Amino acid sequence: MSGECCRDIVCEGCPVLLVIDERRRFIFRVRRGARLGSDRGVLRHDDVIGLPYGSRVRLSTGVEAVVLQPRLVDYMERGLERRSQVIYPKDHGLIVMLLDLRPGMRVLEVGVGSGYTTAVLASIVGPEGHVYSYEIRGDMAETARRNLERLGLLDRVTIRVRDARQGIDERDLDAAVVDMPDPWSILEHLHKALRPGAGAVFFMPAANQVARLLQALELSGAWTETRVYEVLLREYEARSDALRPRTTMIAHTGYILYTRKLQAQQT
Repeated sequence: MSGECCRDIVCEGCPVLLVIDERRRFIFRVRRGARLGSDRGVLRHDDVIGLPYGSRVRLSTGVEAVVLQPRLVDYMERGLERRSQVIYPKDHGLIVMLLDLRPGMRVLEVGVGSGYTTAVLASIVGPEGHVYSYEIRGDMAETARRNLERLGLLDRVTIRVRDARQGIDERDLDAAVVDMPDPWSILEHLHKALRPGAGAVFFMPAANQVARLLQALELSGAWTETRVYEVLLREYEARSDALRPRTTMIAHTGYILYTRKLQAQQT
């Protein structure tokens, strides 16, 4: 068989995104003899084994579907457990660019939740990098672990069930993402954990949180290049005969505050 399993060709055990239409999208791992049922018909897993990704396949009713590799964003939409509010992909994109995340980096995360942002960070730093995540709730940490395991990213992440306000173990980290109600309470610990000049992003849903954090940053005198952003995303109907904005859009989800560690002057 030409092509590589799970990259080019669907083999047993490979993940598949089956797209029937815009609303009917299913993520599953292929198992010989298994079936996937929907209101549009049944797909036999055996029918997709050996197909190249991007192929069309017919369900038991004759309805046509497409076999694709699931992206991380597909898992976020319908393939992972969700027990908390999560940061949206539109915000992840800006966070990644602001922090200049790259393979091999060591990144701190405070506030794991369901592990969606953890997965984004782990996928970018790669197997040669690492994510150190602090989560105060044990049940959330377990949800995140299950999600990361499903994505094959758990070995790149260390989850500590601990209050980061009591201290951060790591030092000389390349970047940080903080998603917690009172981020100003960990600024001193965060400053110690980051390497000189490293960036930190804080995600906050409310404007009063941003104002209080800005005040704390200004009073500390230990941070520079501070910026505040909000990302609004509008999708369009992708039709050549009727291109127009969709009637709903993802508007405010939270504020993104970016800043960089200012090294203390040598005396």
